[in-house]
Amino acid sequence: MTGLLRFIAIALGIALLVSGLPAAQAQPFPNKPIRLLVPFPAGGGTDVIARLLGQKMSESMGQPVLIDNRPGSDTVVAVDILARSPADGYTLLLTLDIAVTTNPFMYSKLPYDPVKDLAPISLVATTDLIIVAGPKLPAQIKTLPELVAYAKANPGKVNYGSGAATIPLIVELLKKTTSVEMVYVPYKGAGPTLQALLAGDIELGIADFFSFIPSIKQGKLRAIAVTGRTREASLPDTPTAIEAGYPYVELGNWWGLYAPGGTPAPIIDRLNREVVRAVALPDFVERLRAMINTPASSSPAELAARAKADAARLGVLIKAAGLKVN
Repeated sequence: MTGLLRFIAIALGIALLVSGLPAAQAQPFPNKPIRLLVPFPAGGGTDVIARLLGQKMSESMGQPVLIDNRPGSDTVVAVDILARSPADGYTLLLTLDIAVTTNPFMYSKLPYDPVKDLAPISLVATTDLIIVAGPKLPAQIKTLPELVAYAKANPGKVNYGSGAATIPLIVELLKKTTSVEMVYVPYKGAGPTLQALLAGDIELGIADFFSFIPSIKQGKLRAIAVTGRTREASLPDTPTAIEAGYPYVELGNWWGLYAPGGTPAPIIDRLNREVVRAVALPDFVERLRAMINTPASSSPAELAARAKADAARLGVLIKAAGLKVN
């Protein structure tokens, strides 16, 4: 009998141990490092924002947030990696809006579905763009009307560059009121665009302020126009394209944080809370404003709605202009 009781006790112990394994193994999110994909090279505006955000999230969540720069094809390379990653919250993407607004129209075929394969978490920041002239463009050209006049007199001889597929749309918007012809030269980011400008490989560049402001302050580049609705405080003498007489040339960018589609709602909610907290921190706000970006946050639903609305608006313009990358 004693042997039977011992056997029963052992069996019960094993059963209790096995039944307790899932609870013991279940750990709150996150319990390991998080990979944050960045679709542009290191050093650019998106990369800097990602590192700031990653640092703040790491401090509060107690896990490293590791930056993984995956530039290429106007964010497509990085977005595809995200879409193929496990939907567990351990692979995220900080991307410009083009991934979900203009790329679906610019590319005839994408390896991802911008709605099904990406789970929105939060808006992170917004920015206007700036059109700048490099040393290759004649020094007397300082305004948008002067640029248009020069481009008309020299059709096809003005080359402009950027690191995002949204940028040709700005020129196409400009064409709505002029017959200007300029040649688009794509680059993998704002950094390579800046290098090409300074080297004289292209005449014009269009990007966020952060990428060009230092060179403008040093007198190496000339600010031609701002693409937002208001002037930038640090460049008070640079008019908006609207002020210069080109109301169609209004275009900005925003950055959003995404997880793979299908990521559980509790994980999305936790990550959203982390972003909202980080974006409101005084030092985060100060750093982004120094980059001439506006910190912002949102609910996942608000980010999804913004992406949908912008895609609808810009899609009409892209189709009307016949713009295609492939």
